[in-house]
Amino acid sequence: MARQRASLIGLSIIVASVLATAAIVHGAGPPFTYRIGQRPDREIRVKVREFKIRNQTKTSNDRQAAADKVPPSMVNDPAPLRDLADRLDDLTVTIAKSSRIEDLPEVVRSSWKLRPEAYLDIKAATDTPQRRDNLHAQLIKAFEPLIANGVLGPEALPRNEEASAQLAIHGLGQPRDAASLVPRERVVPERIVKPDGSVHRDFVSAFTSPRLGEALFQLVADRIGGRPTLTFEPEVTARLREEARDAVEEKFDTYKLGQVLVEQGQSIGEEQLILLRMEHEAAVKALSVGSRCQRAAGILALVVALFLLTGYYIYRHEPRIAESIRHIATVCGLVVVCMAVVRMLANQTWNAELVPVAIGAMMLAVAYDPNFALMATFGLSILTCLALGGGMSLFLVVMGGTAAGVLALNEVRTRTKLIKVGATAALGYLLMTWATGLWEHQPLDLVRSDGFWRAGWGLMSGFFLGGSLPFLESTFGMVTGISLLELGDITHPLLQELVRRAPGTHNHSITVGAIAEAAAERIGANALLVRIGAYFHDIGKMLKPHYFVENQVGATSRHANLAPAMSTLIIVGHVKDGVDLGRQHHLPEPIIDLIEQHHGTTLVEYFYHEANRRCVDGSTVHESAFRYPGPKPQTREAAILMMSDAVESASRSLSEPTPSRLEGLVSDMIDKRLRDGQFDECSLTLRQIAEVRDSLIKSLIAIYHGRVKYPEQRTA
Repeated sequence: MARQRASLIGLSIIVASVLATAAIVHGAGPPFTYRIGQRPDREIRVKVREFKIRNQTKTSNDRQAAADKVPPSMVNDPAPLRDLADRLDDLTVTIAKSSRIEDLPEVVRSSWKLRPEAYLDIKAATDTPQRRDNLHAQLIKAFEPLIANGVLGPEALPRNEEASAQLAIHGLGQPRDAASLVPRERVVPERIVKPDGSVHRDFVSAFTSPRLGEALFQLVADRIGGRPTLTFEPEVTARLREEARDAVEEKFDTYKLGQVLVEQGQSIGEEQLILLRMEHEAAVKALSVGSRCQRAAGILALVVALFLLTGYYIYRHEPRIAESIRHIATVCGLVVVCMAVVRMLANQTWNAELVPVAIGAMMLAVAYDPNFALMATFGLSILTCLALGGGMSLFLVVMGGTAAGVLALNEVRTRTKLIKVGATAALGYLLMTWATGLWEHQPLDLVRSDGFWRAGWGLMSGFFLGGSLPFLESTFGMVTGISLLELGDITHPLLQELVRRAPGTHNHSITVGAIAEAAAERIGANALLVRIGAYFHDIGKMLKPHYFVENQVGATSRHANLAPAMSTLIIVGHVKDGVDLGRQHHLPEPIIDLIEQHHGTTLVEYFYHEANRRCVDGSTVHESAFRYPGPKPQTREAAILMMSDAVESASRSLSEPTPSRLEGLVSDMIDKRLRDGQFDECSLTLRQIAEVRDSLIKSLIAIYHGRVKYPEQRTA
């Protein structure tokens, strides 16, 4: 029941990953594949009936033109001009009451710069009450345009408004909607006083006598410039111009079916890229539901095929992944995350979409196996091309550069190894980018830019992987060469405790590690894992060290007064104790597996035979009670450790360890375990077992080699 539940959970994880990956690859529809600098090998034409694109330049120009038509807003306070009109009217009254010009006060004549001719004209126009009333009415009429339009001061407008030909003027206290457009020349003092100006003509025409009008205008001309009445309203002007801009509708250019967007061999620039993107968005919107479903079904089928292919490879070559829900979830999650990041980085100018593929593949190479990582790289590269709409060139770049980095990840024993791997991947990306770019006749500038970007990201992948390695080890439950070397340090608490409590076991473990490492290297197994595992494989003995022969001092054994079954429990118990100690000190699972499997289900022969010898009542001694609980070795490394541990321990019992005796001992120990079925559950072949046997024989002969006896020595 538990196995079925685990299978259902694993299947659910895979199905969810397939659907998520297909959804990410599908995205919102067909991907946009064009980039700036790309040179298409054929004309690119509009494939939809029509699409419109906003003409930013024309829209901006029209809106600016509309804003420019809005004149500056001015408020007019006519009080200074009304005062000037009243003072001129008072002057005419004073002249009417005088007999001659000399009768006028000097201050009046000098302030108005009154000439005799003007005095006589005004005197003649006011010689009767009727004429005085007429002159008063004509003065009011003459000043009406000036009062209504106002006078512009020399610094009333900012410099950017001085070119305005018209002004929107409204009186003080009047609503702005009541403003009237006034030509600038009617309010500028320099233009007002010109004899041929419109203000001059209107002023003179208000009088029945042009001569009189001319004389009066000359009296006020010098005083108008000193009485500005207009004030600029910047906030109102800005608001009105913004409203004018908003009132202008956006301008669009229309492109119809078959119209050429990019010529053959033309490099795509920013304008062409905008057109192509708009055309692409229009094409995506125009897709029917049937077309979308058909594309989604095709992508889903391809994703399912890739997952099935990878799953078959895992079933055949990576059973530890297939048998663990955690490993299945980790691999599936890594694929989904990689594709999600690829989608996020799609169509960027810096070519970062290959980073998640490179890092994901390198993670799998470190966690599992380079061959499995290559299989995953193949699938991720295809999915990346589907998501980005890339062709064969993108596939070759991603696959080639990533494969170069994966193949360089044989064993990670130093931090610089990952940097070298990143450099290898960078070189692969650079070479493949240049090769595909030249093959597709792309501009050299684009090829050079893409090549350096991709090489840089490949190198950064190595740095990123190096920094995240501790997290990967805890997530995947894996051990790398770096972590193994750290574990093998003599300062490790467990090894320090083993040296203190069980020095004989420690020496035995060091020797087993040396000969096991050589044997593992002989058949291509993980030699470093075997050696470090050998250091810890007997740590359980430190809890009862004196019950093991290598730690006993003197001829008396503590097993002499114990029943064989009890002695067996103590001997067998060091495996469980070692596993418990390993978990307490957070040893990696592969090391704990070696501790648990290095005896397999072998028989504790000495105490089994002793139990049979002591059995005098004819009862049967069950062999299962004298066997280790197992499991049997599940990996080549565990099997090598089993053989190395057994032959090293047995070799210590030889009084004369000659090469022939050592060879016979090793062969006998290995054959006995082979016949006992201890290697049935690991992947060791008979040829590999023979090579391990030869390696162990050579290692033991080297350890027990004969030495020359010096004259002053009594023993060798």
